Amino acid sequence: MITRHTVGNALVLHASERISTEARTVALSVDRDPDNDIVILDLQHELPFDIWDTVATELRRQRLRRGIRLVVCGARPETGALAGQWLSDRLGRPVIAPFGRMIPGAAGLLFVHATDLGGWVCYRRGHTPVWQSKRYPVPAWDGAAVDHLTISSTCAAEPLPGGVWLRESRDEAAVAVHGSHLTSTMPCLPDAMPVLVGCPGTAPLRLDDIARFWRGLAPEGREHARFVQYGPVALPDGEPFGQALADLLRCPVRVFTGVPSGRPDGPAMFTVDADGRPGWQVFAEELAYRPRETLGAKAVTPRILRHRAPPELGERVGPRVYQYAHDAVVEVIPSGLWLRAPEPPRHADRIRAVPMDPNRVRLVVDDPAPAAAERHQELAGDLAARLDPATRRRAAVQPSSVVAPGRPGLSARGIEAGTYRHTTAHADGPLPAPSVPAPVPEAVPVTVAGPPAPATDEVRAGGVAVPAVPPDPAPPDGAGLQGAGLEVVGLPWAGTDVAGLQGAGPAVAGLDGAGLDATGPDATVPDAAGPVLGGGAGWATSPTMTLPVHRPAPAPVRFQRTPGDDARGVRPGPDLDEERTWFRRAFRREIAAVSADVADVLAAHPALAGGADATECATAVRLYLSAAGDGLDQALRSAEPGGHVPFARCVSAGVRRLPVHRGVAYAGAELTTADLRRIAQRRVLTDWGFTNALAEPPADLPGAVEVLIWSATARRTAAFETGDGVPARVLFLPGTAFTVLQVQEPEAGAPARLLLRELAVEEPPVDGRVRFDALALAALRQHLARRTGPGTPVPAAAARRFLSVPGLR
Repeated sequence: MITRHTVGNALVLHASERISTEARTVALSVDRDPDNDIVILDLQHELPFDIWDTVATELRRQRLRRGIRLVVCGARPETGALAGQWLSDRLGRPVIAPFGRMIPGAAGLLFVHATDLGGWVCYRRGHTPVWQSKRYPVPAWDGAAVDHLTISSTCAAEPLPGGVWLRESRDEAAVAVHGSHLTSTMPCLPDAMPVLVGCPGTAPLRLDDIARFWRGLAPEGREHARFVQYGPVALPDGEPFGQALADLLRCPVRVFTGVPSGRPDGPAMFTVDADGRPGWQVFAEELAYRPRETLGAKAVTPRILRHRAPPELGERVGPRVYQYAHDAVVEVIPSGLWLRAPEPPRHADRIRAVPMDPNRVRLVVDDPAPAAAERHQELAGDLAARLDPATRRRAAVQPSSVVAPGRPGLSARGIEAGTYRHTTAHADGPLPAPSVPAPVPEAVPVTVAGPPAPATDEVRAGGVAVPAVPPDPAPPDGAGLQGAGLEVVGLPWAGTDVAGLQGAGPAVAGLDGAGLDATGPDATVPDAAGPVLGGGAGWATSPTMTLPVHRPAPAPVRFQRTPGDDARGVRPGPDLDEERTWFRRAFRREIAAVSADVADVLAAHPALAGGADATECATAVRLYLSAAGDGLDQALRSAEPGGHVPFARCVSAGVRRLPVHRGVAYAGAELTTADLRRIAQRRVLTDWGFTNALAEPPADLPGAVEVLIWSATARRTAAFETGDGVPARVLFLPGTAFTVLQVQEPEAGAPARLLLRELAVEEPPVDGRVRFDALALAALRQHLARRTGPGTPVPAAAARRFLSVPGLR
């Protein structure tokens, strides 16, 4: 007995109780045939002798009048041809059936292959069978990729469901593995025939074999051919694959920069690693190469014929050019993306001619001047963080002076030494000139200034005294960071697990129970003893610092004072030599303990690894995110100089290199209604410490007030978070200003809320921000209306970092 079901675009006839997996998959994926009814015969088990009469009877009952495209599942390859002729004679209707083995391809493609011109054959009663196509649906180039051809003693041309493959003919094992992958993943494009060249893991294919294949290719094949380098090819040194083909064939050629995958109407293209695995999704998808006019002449820059532009690039403003920021655009180039000024520089063709690397995507940063270089690098880091994970892992931010050498420009280190400032300070006036670093004298043991120091093991009420540690000579950059253990002596958290930097910082006097707010509104952090260097930096020869215990702001609220240059967490100027020297001495044990972990992070994030100070700045960020940094923000908000200043400046230098978070950030606060009203009258809040917030809604953050900030340049810290850290954390640099958009007092069923917007440095604190405020306020309200889900849990030990309002002490 035959049972019939309509599944997808097909009528399925099956003799078993249920449809087989093979037949169901084909029925659900096959495209509708505009000229024929698709009939699938599911013949999976031993069948009765009268099965074909029953099939013919069922088809007559359907009263179908069009032709039939017959698919046979679970039977020998010759069954389809026999059934096609028999049913055509019995029903008097044309039947298109497979002659050979039917191979389901990607996206519903049905590919028929045999040693003797396999394909879809049309059977008519009283007529000779007619071969129709190799593939269904039928692409425009189908007839050009039909037969298996021997090109040479080492090369064969094999038809695939989605194209044709020129590959090594001696390594059948490697060919079988990659052929199966291409069959199941590469779609059949209606107007483009991918010609895959080479096979991963085999000997390089010779250019002579490609020329032989091209000479025998039919005209429709040449018109639709798109070459793809899938494996090793013997190319002239330094010659791009497409240019070598154009010069070899003496005609223009088109090249796909990746292997298509997905749907044929909108395929994604991915590069291929040396082992054949997908690499990164390309942006410039199709390139056109022209042959050189004469031997040795300069090659013409390849032309991009087709590209993809994810929404993250911004609004299109020109051919392959997108407005990423008000002062910068992103251009799609063959090797990746190019972030530059709106007007292209004179050396643009050099950047556009850089060949693609299948293992990494280049994010080229234009570096015509230090200010623009730092701005472009900042935007490139933000762009890299917003790309899809596979592309982000392979992204390499590179200055244009390195990518296209031979022109005036900054070196790779020059980008790191830029002077652009975006959120480092409130716009109170021009930034002061950087101070000239003075020679650092030989350091001597110094204790933290204050009352006379007790004995080493004396514990005073309200604090723990730590002896000064004689510093070691400052090691050279990157040296002397291994072999030392992490020693924690006399600290409030001594005895806890400190492996992997889950302990405290260097010789830190933690004032347990006493801090800035314990002695009244004007309490300050005393400066360390020693000579005054670098414009009042009394910390320069002191190996210790004093940090208060981190705590939420007490009631009533108190606003921060504007610090002088010697007390700011961001140095007014790019030179951090003094701060780095101090950091190496004070944190020598911690640097040794985490050097391996930091090196792994920098290796995984190339954009963070530029510059001689990359390791030190990265280590400073890692320390700040641990318990060692718990009191740093309170100390910075005191507006007093001290040993916390060089630590903060090293942290700031590392934070600047992290990816940017744009959008909503979350925090909490313990504030009364009176406090909220005082904040509403303040209008602008400037935080001289690091403002900690979350890029995702928190699940269980304490505090009666929900703080939402519209961020423009907060940095994501996920790369440096430890196992017990907060991957969703974002940091605003010290000196970032915020405007108060709205204060919502608590109501029945609704919590109190404080809505803020980050101000850019160049944006003056006046009432002319109405347009920007309205946009940010609308976005925050819309986000609150749409927010769903339980939120992201925050570890209890880290929650206190997120319970502070910017600008409050």
